[in-house]
Amino acid sequence: MADGTTGSAGPGAEGERIARAAHGQELVWRTGRRSGGLLLQHVADTFRLDAAVDEEQLRSALAALTARHTALRTSVRVLDGELRQVVHPAIELPVEFTDLSGPDDGKRAERLAEIADQAAVLPFDPARAPLWRAVAVRLGEADWAVVLVAHQLVCDPASLFLLNAELAELCAAEEQGRAPVLPDRLLDFADLADRQYERDRQYERAGRQYERDRQHERDGNLDREQQLRRELPSDTAEFWHARLADRPTGHGLPLDRPRPAARAFAGAEVRAEFPYGLAAALRAGAHRLGGSPAPVLLAGYAALLHHRSGRTDHLIGVPVSGRRRPETLSLVGALAGQVVLRLDTSGDPSFTALVERVQGVASAAWQHQELPVPELAQLSAGQAPGAPVHQLAFNLAEGELGAPCGYAEDDLLLEVADRAARLVYDTELFAPATARALLDDYLALLAAGLAEPAAPLAGLPAAAAARRAPGAAGHPGRRDGRRDGRAESFPTGSLGPAGPEGPGEGRSAPSVLLRSTQ
Repeated sequence: MADGTTGSAGPGAEGERIARAAHGQELVWRTGRRSGGLLLQHVADTFRLDAAVDEEQLRSALAALTARHTALRTSVRVLDGELRQVVHPAIELPVEFTDLSGPDDGKRAERLAEIADQAAVLPFDPARAPLWRAVAVRLGEADWAVVLVAHQLVCDPASLFLLNAELAELCAAEEQGRAPVLPDRLLDFADLADRQYERDRQYERAGRQYERDRQHERDGNLDREQQLRRELPSDTAEFWHARLADRPTGHGLPLDRPRPAARAFAGAEVRAEFPYGLAAALRAGAHRLGGSPAPVLLAGYAALLHHRSGRTDHLIGVPVSGRRRPETLSLVGALAGQVVLRLDTSGDPSFTALVERVQGVASAAWQHQELPVPELAQLSAGQAPGAPVHQLAFNLAEGELGAPCGYAEDDLLLEVADRAARLVYDTELFAPATARALLDDYLALLAAGLAEPAAPLAGLPAAAAARRAPGAAGHPGRRDGRRDGRAESFPTGSLGPAGPEGPGEGRSAPSVLLRSTQ
C-alpha cells in the first residue's frame, strides 16, 4: 500500500486515499498516545432541528454531509512509522434513531441528556472509519434533537458548528423542495495537510536563513538587506524565532517533588467557584478594556506566575481555532491547534497595562498560528534537545467545566469556565495542597486586579489578601452562583485577535471531552 511519503496522497485498498496527517491530527494523536488511553478525545454537541422531515430524509441529509466532507469518511493509520489519514470512498452511516415524541412526562430532557451522555463516551477505533456517530431523537412532528459525537482526529468544536448549520440547511431545503445553499468548499481536508507540509518546509528554510542572519549579526557582517529582514519578521518562522529567542528554561514555580527524567503524564485537579461578584467584575472589566475576558483571565494568570515564581518572563500555551485563512472557514476536520504566548511582567505594570500587554502578544501570536508547537522547539537556540516550549497552559472553556481529568499534558493547566475554574496539575510535581493554594491565589489576584486595575503588580497580593479577609466582598466563603433564579456569567471562546474565537451570543458550544476514562 502506498504510504504517501513522496506525494500528497496515494491509492489504498479498494479506492482508499492515503494522505499525510494534518497538524491537528498529529497533535491529537501524540496526546492520546502519551495519555495511555486515559483520554476520550471526543467532541460532542446536541442541537435542535426544526424541520418536517422523516427518518429517511434525515438520513439522506447526513449522507450528503458525509459525501461533502472527507473528514467524515476518514480514519488514521501508522504507515512506515508515520501517521497517515485514510479517506474512504464510502462508509456505513453511523446513525441511530430514537423516538421521544410521546406525551411529555417531565422527564424528556433527562432522557435526552442520558442519550447524549451515552453516545459521547462510547470509544472509537482510530483505524476504523467513521470516527463519528449521530443519534437522531424525534421530539415531535417537526422537532428533532440531533446528538453528534466525533473523535478529535477528524473534527474539532468548530467543525460541529459547521455540520450543525449545514444539516439544518439540507433539511430545510428538503422540507421546502429546493436546492440547498451551502458554503463553497475551497479546500479538501486531506489536501490541507499538503499545504501545511509545504508551508513547514518554507518555515524551515526561513528559519535557517534567520539563524544565518543572527550569526552574521554576531560577527558584525549583517548587511542592510539582512538587517531589514531581521527587523521585520513578517514570515511566521522568523516571527517565532524572534519571539522565542533566549526563552527561559522552565517556569520557575517551586515544585513539591523533583522533576522525573521521564514524564508519566499523571494528573489530578482542584476546582473552585468564582468568589461572589467576580463574574460581573470580569464582564465589566473586559468591556472597559475593549476586549474579551480571555486577556483579563490570562493577565491574572501572569500575575500569579509573577508572584509565585519571582520571574518576569512566562510562556503559556493557549488553544487556537486554526481557521485564520479563508479557505479553512468552511472546512470540517481537525484544525484546532495551539500557540505559545510569551508574557512580560517586568517593570511592575498596572493590571490594566498587563491586560494590554496580553492583548498585544495574543494578537500577534494569533496572526502566526500556523506553525505547530512541536516545531517551535527547533526555533530556539541554546535549548536542550527535546526541551518543551512551554510547561504551563491556559484554556477558556465553553459552558461548564467538564468531568474530572486524570491526565496532565502540562505541569499546570488553568481552565476557566462560566463562574468556575480548575487547575489540572502533574501529580509527580505538585501536591494537592499546593495546587489548591495556587488556584485560590489566582482567583484572589484576579479579583484584586479587577477591583484596582490601576494598582501596580507588586501591590496585588496585599489587595488580594485584604479582599480574602472574613466578611470582605471577595472572601472565599461567598461564591458566585444563582441569585433570584439567574446566574452571573460571561462570554467565553478561544483567544483571537479581537476577542473570542467562538460561537455567537446565545449559542452553546460543543463539549470537548478530554476527561479520564477511568
